Amino acid sequence: MLKYINTEMGDEKMQGAIFDVDGTILDSMTVWVDITNEFFADHGINISKEQTLSYQSMSFEESLVGIQRDYLPDMSVEDMFAEFSRRAAEKYAKNLPAKPYVCEYIHKLYENGVKIAAATSGFPELVYSAFKRLKIYDCFSVYAFSSEVGCSKSSPDIYLLAAKRLGLEPSVCTVYEDIATGIESAKSAGFMTVAVEDPTNAHIRDRLIQHSDRYITGWDELLSNI
Repeated sequence: MLKYINTEMGDEKMQGAIFDVDGTILDSMTVWVDITNEFFADHGINISKEQTLSYQSMSFEESLVGIQRDYLPDMSVEDMFAEFSRRAAEKYAKNLPAKPYVCEYIHKLYENGVKIAAATSGFPELVYSAFKRLKIYDCFSVYAFSSEVGCSKSSPDIYLLAAKRLGLEPSVCTVYEDIATGIESAKSAGFMTVAVEDPTNAHIRDRLIQHSDRYITGWDELLSNI
């Protein structure tokens, strides 16, 4: 088994790796910003950057409820879900890129016997199609989705579900995330944490550094540890 990705983490062995997807594996956060902005523009809605960021901190289902409450009371959440899904499906299936070196890192973990899970607020069909295209789908033993636990990543429930499905305790798993609330909740539940830099989280960089066990600006920083 591998040691944790930083000597400060001690001599514990990493048996499980739990990955967020959007903004961590997939270079997709700006894509979702674009999709969201296109959605608002098409519906004649002017929205502040701060409000957009607040929706990004929620699970997808929570953000749709918030958008309906704040801007589109006459549009059903189901119709919004369908419209966002349609806008995103082609991008995920055809050309949405992975972050540099992350696929290589995932394959290295897999080859070294680490059990791998995804814990995401994304749509299952989008995640599966992107992972299959990127040839990392078979590296993942299990998947956990926010829709299954009914709450955002400010609660550690999704990470605990992923660990349970892997058959592992949090203490031998590392969570890889790009959002501060996820890092903080995972840490509170006993996971080791790696915060991943993304253009959309620059405004919370100090918070991510403070609350994670390690902060990386790129996946190549971890490849040398395997």
